[in-house]
Parts: sequence; structure tokens; C-alpha cells
Amino acid sequence: MSAAGWPAERDGGQPASDREERRKRLRAALALTAGVLAIEIAGGIVSGSLALLADAAHMFADIAALILAYAAITVAGRAPTRRHSFGLYRAEILAAFVNAEILLLMALGILVESAMRFSSPVPVRTGVMLWVSLLALAANLIAMRLLSPGHGHEHGGAHNLNMHAAYLEVFTDMLGSAAVLAAAIAIPRTGWLWLDPAVSAAVALFILPRAASLLRQSAHILLEGSPGGVDPTAVRDAVLRVPGVEACHDLHLWTLTSGVHSASVHIRAASDAPRGDLLLAVQQVLKDAAGVDHATIQVEWGVEMTCHASNRGHA
Repeated sequence: MSAAGWPAERDGGQPASDREERRKRLRAALALTAGVLAIEIAGGIVSGSLALLADAAHMFADIAALILAYAAITVAGRAPTRRHSFGLYRAEILAAFVNAEILLLMALGILVESAMRFSSPVPVRTGVMLWVSLLALAANLIAMRLLSPGHGHEHGGAHNLNMHAAYLEVFTDMLGSAAVLAAAIAIPRTGWLWLDPAVSAAVALFILPRAASLLRQSAHILLEGSPGGVDPTAVRDAVLRVPGVEACHDLHLWTLTSGVHSASVHIRAASDAPRGDLLLAVQQVLKDAAGVDHATIQVEWGVEMTCHASNRGHA
């Protein structure tokens, strides 16, 4: 049995500075969001705007999600232990899964509240509503910039589900702030009180499929699904093309966290195949074909068969 070692730099080959960079960005977004939350609560009370108070509730959800994301990214950076031999990489995916559920509940809550406001519109002081929503919109745009995938210089532009979840939280709140701002401008000019619930419902419908997609991605990883975009059959064929490999079975591919893939595989080697060279060649194939950072390879010779587990559904 031979295993390729962990990458010298954790987080899928990304430098530790990238993880610290993400923590700094999360801290900045968290501080900004908390400040605007206090202003929105005060503005909602003064103006009597339920829309502002609802947006403040979205901000509160953002804060909870950002704290969860920050905690997850910090815990995930810890070294492996006896109890967690792979480390705590999955903490980031678990955070993304929870954040996706929060997004879904938020969107459904907006739809319910919108339906209630259609039947019982509430007049508000739109002047206060306008300035507070404008401030919230600006703050959300800054936070989105801090959390966006293109911000900073993360190694290889790796996609991180945990940061993506935090970004989506702020993005949805930005949509809510924009909707409140639009309503604050239009209502006094048209007298159409139904604009507020109409825009809110549209925002909720925009959120739902994106939250569902994030939930599906994170659940796929938690359930040990094959990495997205990787064809196990094609990987198996690539392994079989390695000189000296006569057979390949029990190939498993999974994702630890965003951008960090693992694999285990049994190969039957030709009798004259150099063991060391064969291992290096198969490791390189797994890296090139599936982006595998950590591989466990069982080498067998002749009729030797050391794996007696059922092969149901395995390549």
C-alpha cells in the first residue's frame, strides 16, 4: 500500500496566506455588515418601514452566515489529528451547506412576507427609508467586493464553496437593499404601495434556484460524490494506459473541500513493472486527469487480490 503525501501547502495546494487572506476579507465584511445592521434597525423604527426591518433581518442572517464561514475556515486550517486524520477540511463544506439552507429559508420568508404586504400595505416615511437603504446598498456592494472570487490573489483562482456561500448571502441582501431603495423612490411618486411586496417577491424568486444549487453542490461533497467535472470511467481508462498496469479496480474519487480531491485505487501490475516508477506514474495520472491531491494506491501482482469488499457501483 502506498499513499501520495499531502501537498506541501494546505488547502488544495494553496498557500497558507490565501486562507489568511480569506479570513481578513470575512472579518472586514462582518464588521461592515454589523454596522449597517444597527443603522437599518434604527432607520426602520424611525421610518416605520417594515421593508427596512426585513432587510435588517437579512443583514442579521448575513452576520450569522459570515461568523459561521469565518469559524469554518479557521477550523479547516488546523492540522490533522489522531481523531481527524484528514484534518477538518469538511468544516467549510458543512458551513456552505448550512448557509444554503439559511438562504432557502430567507427566500421563502420573503415570499410569505410579500404575500402579507399585498393584502395589508403599510405607509412609511420614504425619506428615511431612501437614505438608509442607499447606505445599506453601498455597504453590501463593498462587502461583495471583499468576498468576490476575483478579489485578492488566491492561488490558481480556486473556487471556494464556503466563501461563495458567504458571497451569496451578501449578494442576496444587496438585492434586498436595492429593492427597498427602488420602492423608496417610486412609492411617493406613484402611490403604488404594492411595489414593495412585488419587488421583494421577485428577489426571493431570484434567490431560490441559486440557493438550491449551492445546497446541491455542498450535499454532493458531504455524500462523497465524485468531483464535479470528473468522469471516473475516463480516469480509470487513463490509469489503465500507464505502462505496467494490467488491471484497475475499486477506484474511488471524492472531494474533501473546495479544490481538494482525493482518490483510492487498486491496480494489478505486470511482473516486471518497477514498483516505484509505477506508483509515481499512476499518481501523476490521477493528478492530471482528476486534480487529485492525495492518492492511496494498492499495487497487486498476478492473481493477488487483497480487496474483498463488494465492488457495487465502483469503477
